[in-house]
Amino acid sequence: MQDCYTSVFFSLVKETQDRHGYDLPFDIEIYVTMLLSSYVDKPDFLPESTFAESFLKLQHPYGSKAKTLGDICLFTTGVFPEYGTKKGLSNDYFINIGQSSYDLARDLLNDKLFLDLRDHFVFLKNFITVCVREQDKIDLSKYIGNH
Repeated sequence: MQDCYTSVFFSLVKETQDRHGYDLPFDIEIYVTMLLSSYVDKPDFLPESTFAESFLKLQHPYGSKAKTLGDICLFTTGVFPEYGTKKGLSNDYFINIGQSSYDLARDLLNDKLFLDLRDHFVFLKNFITVCVREQDKIDLSKYIGNH
């Protein structure tokens, strides 16, 4: 089933790029595709404790646990942008934790990729929202300087 999800999300990512005139770097394009396809059928993807507690519990060497928390933040803010509002949390809460997690992940993992994910987190979360919602409610052009 994973291959089916990967194919569908790859097409969505490509269509969104074409529709909005963006050309994501290949590694980011693949990362977003794999992120979406890997979390789409995981109902229990959220951290066991709060996002902040999960971040504070990260231990050195950070590597994959920091990557996972960054991924969860990116997936949550992209696919469910209204998620935190019911609890009085802004998207900035998740963005800050996601960016910081990717920053820690780059210590042991692909430095350039996770630096790009950190630096372009807001653009990517909005790109994912447009991708999965297939709506043009978010103007990606205001983030052009951030990707």
